[in-house]
Amino acid sequence: MHIALFTDFHPATLGGVQTAMRALTAGLRGRGHRVTVFCPPAPQPVPDDADTVLLRSIPLATLAGGLPMVLPTRANRFAIDAAFATRGPVDIVHALTTYGCGILAARAARRHGLPVVQTMQSRDDTVIEKYAPAPLSAALSMRLLHGWFVPLRGKTVEVGDDRVARLAWRPLIAQARSADHVTVPTEHFARRLAARGVDRPIHVISNGIDDALLDSVSGPDPAHDGEPSRSVSHPPGHDAAGTPVAAATDGCAPLRVLWCGRLSPEKRPLEAVEVVRRVTDCTLDVYGGGRLVDEVRVAISESGVGDRVRLHGEVDQAAVLRAMREHDVLLLTSDCDTQGMVLLEAVATGLPVVYCDPELAETISASGGLRAADSSVPALAEALRTLAQDRSRLPAMRRALTALADRSRQSRHLARLVAVYTEAISTGSAH
Repeated sequence: MHIALFTDFHPATLGGVQTAMRALTAGLRGRGHRVTVFCPPAPQPVPDDADTVLLRSIPLATLAGGLPMVLPTRANRFAIDAAFATRGPVDIVHALTTYGCGILAARAARRHGLPVVQTMQSRDDTVIEKYAPAPLSAALSMRLLHGWFVPLRGKTVEVGDDRVARLAWRPLIAQARSADHVTVPTEHFARRLAARGVDRPIHVISNGIDDALLDSVSGPDPAHDGEPSRSVSHPPGHDAAGTPVAAATDGCAPLRVLWCGRLSPEKRPLEAVEVVRRVTDCTLDVYGGGRLVDEVRVAISESGVGDRVRLHGEVDQAAVLRAMREHDVLLLTSDCDTQGMVLLEAVATGLPVVYCDPELAETISASGGLRAADSSVPALAEALRTLAQDRSRLPAMRRALTALADRSRQSRHLARLVAVYTEAISTGSAH
């Protein structure tokens, strides 16, 4: 079949959604399906891709992380219609996001009489409420802009959300109701959508990691009970010259802690630095880039942890997977992820996780991680300190994750998604 895949993030940019999208498109194409991606241009020049249709972005307007923003303009509508005409026939439209390109996907599907599958995986309500500079204004603006193009069908269900959360949920509910089928990566997010009145068929289909990529970074490592090989450009716990950094005071090697993600407020990298400042017998390697990079550098300097915390910048997924095989623990400070590719990567590599969001236990299982009492820095520090002072729990945590490792493979989930496509095509569009 020919799938028109719409996303607000260019495949060549870094991020969890993009990583999952690349694995999805590779998997679908590997099974003989045709995938045409509709998306904004990348912020930086990237090679042309014959299977990617670039939509026009708004000058100076960006999404989180500084990525270009697309609006459902007439020019973009014409570009989509032209692509459908020259690259068609298209069998199904699949929207991976709910912003400008997600809106364009829903409207294009209606114009062409095609079924549309909508993936929902953004916790916009939590992100806006906790991390937007002006939460009420941000939620209201998003609700009004989205509602102009995708009106809400029917009423929402009252579940006790406050005003900001209700406004933030409205675009998500409207987008889901505009689809024929909805996919979500986790059961807990499916329950949230259903509770708020999403009446479309909701399918829980996890994101995945490209199988070939996982195979390329695997291998035996006798130092970790038969775990896969661990290798990075220079060992954690050492500087770039290979000199050991500060060791734990009890004579044990420092606990090797990894933090990975976008350096933005909702991912809480500054809190990660403060957590490690409070736990002296550990080192921290930070992988990722974003608008808080300068603030993170300042925090490292002012906290006096420059000998234990290193920034690696943006790297590709293969480098992340290799780094995970070289560390002892993943520190996940985010409290607003629906699933998080970094969690799937940790499961795939058997890396124990210290985290704070109870919803994430669905992905890693209780035995594969240690959840802090709450999302505060003191609670996260206490959880990390527990492992730094008693490493005996780590082997069991690794084994628990190793038993789940295959769940992270994209191939485990493709058949279910293709079945959703097939069902949507057979029943046709309801709009």
